[in-house]
Amino acid sequence: MQKTIEMPASLIGKISRAAKAFEELEDELEDFLLSKDPKFLEKMHKAKNAHLAGKTRPLKNLKKELCIE
Repeated sequence: MQKTIEMPASLIGKISRAAKAFEELEDELEDFLLSKDPKFLEKMHKAKNAHLAGKTRPLKNLKKELCIE
């Protein structure tokens, strides 16, 4: 019994383009939904203010603190 099938290159191309379009749609939908989420927006606002106030720390220190290395 044969376990593979042959597919025309044009069909593979269409599947590839559809997958790429779906991935782009997924990214845009996620961005849109986050832009409407008050909790997310508040976190981003606090993070921006902390950054502008200089309340940041080097990534190296954070990784060490979280035991990521």
